[in-house]
Amino acid sequence: MREKKFQLNCLFFFTRNFFSISIIFILSSCGGGGSGNTPDPPAVQPFVWEVVSPESQGLDSAKVQAAINFAMEDGKFTQAAIIIKNGKIVGEQYRGISSAEKTLIIDDAETNWTAENLDLAYATKDTNSLATSWSVAKSYTSILFGIAQGMGYFPNGLETTAATYLTEWSGDERNTITLKKLLDMRSGLEPACYNSLSSSWQVCTALTIANGGGLTNTTNQLTGCINRNLAATGQTHDWYRPGGQTGISYQSGYFLYQNCDSMVLGEIFYRAVGQDIKTFADTYLFSKLNILADWWRDYSTGGQANGNYLSYCCLDMTARDFAKVALLLVNNGVWQGEQIIPQSYVQAIKNITTTSVVTEQFGGVQSYGLKFWSIYGASNCGPQNDQKCVPDNTVISPVGYDGQYMLMDFTNNLIMIRFSLYSALQQVSNDKKMIVAYPEPSNFIMTLPISVTNPNPVLRFFPVAEYWYTLNN
Repeated sequence: MREKKFQLNCLFFFTRNFFSISIIFILSSCGGGGSGNTPDPPAVQPFVWEVVSPESQGLDSAKVQAAINFAMEDGKFTQAAIIIKNGKIVGEQYRGISSAEKTLIIDDAETNWTAENLDLAYATKDTNSLATSWSVAKSYTSILFGIAQGMGYFPNGLETTAATYLTEWSGDERNTITLKKLLDMRSGLEPACYNSLSSSWQVCTALTIANGGGLTNTTNQLTGCINRNLAATGQTHDWYRPGGQTGISYQSGYFLYQNCDSMVLGEIFYRAVGQDIKTFADTYLFSKLNILADWWRDYSTGGQANGNYLSYCCLDMTARDFAKVALLLVNNGVWQGEQIIPQSYVQAIKNITTTSVVTEQFGGVQSYGLKFWSIYGASNCGPQNDQKCVPDNTVISPVGYDGQYMLMDFTNNLIMIRFSLYSALQQVSNDKKMIVAYPEPSNFIMTLPISVTNPNPVLRFFPVAEYWYTLNN
């Protein structure tokens, strides 16, 4: 995502209380000469998180607390950290912005923040405060494809060509791109970015492709993503610099992380299923987990729902509700006895560590498939060489800009959640419709620290591997 700096006149942020609603269906039967009324079936009780001691789940309290403390240190800008073992919370903490963090933001030469604005946006955070996903939402888009496929949509599977639904691609060489290639970031399409200076869509540069490419400066974030061309293969491109290397020839099907591949999936879903991703998720995912979620749209009119849902980002819910979806996955797609996500799709997510290793980048020690990452590790992890990391291809997570994580160790039934400080900037309207018009009023997602500053040595990325290492070593 392209970073933006804003002079803030007004900030709104939201907390939301959730109420569990128990619905009891009373069934009766009648008939002559029978043995009486059939007993009522037991009602399904609303899910409630259990908070238990780490020792009750085979963990060490000191290590759990050390991991939570690590996440919450000054300068890490963490809003929420949760550790879950065997479906139970064993560690959890929330906080607002600290005094030291306010100073870091105010002293950054690229920002116009004041202490008053920071307090208004970030001072108070708790279990009911909304966190935001950034690119974690990509993984949720993938989950919805899995649910829809299990319901009979996409009957020919993920190897179906996208042009089956995205007819704009049916008459040219793009008609070979499959749903799976889009889900795996291997579409072969040029990365598209919107240039606000020229008010036009362009092929991304090495700078603008960072974090997936900038789409947020246009009111309609979909059309330019649809209108991309296939990239020329066997030659170098400015935007293709795997691991920071230049002069590397690009081949069709190479992994390239770009937001547009996910954005078009939202439109494909809309055309194939007849519902936008938010409406479908509310019915077949969120409501079943008792989640109330906001999903941001672009600022276009018409489209999927008076705007196009940002299927590549920007889903808001509480940290505990993000954790519910992680638990659903760790439980093989089952929630209170109901198979929500097909088990085969969950298994495919687990299998990315062997089926979707990115051999052309990262030295082949990291995987990306179905919009999920394996967390980067190294074969020589350990204190003997001062490396604090995650063993290769053992932990799977959605990953979002500014350090949003739902770390899942399927083998050990362990989940570690971390979300950064968040406030919704809604200067234009109360709708979560994104419009970025710096220095004019804007609607945008404001996480700390990077979305409001330029990265520098002080304002660093969240060290997720060390977060995991602190608990598990």
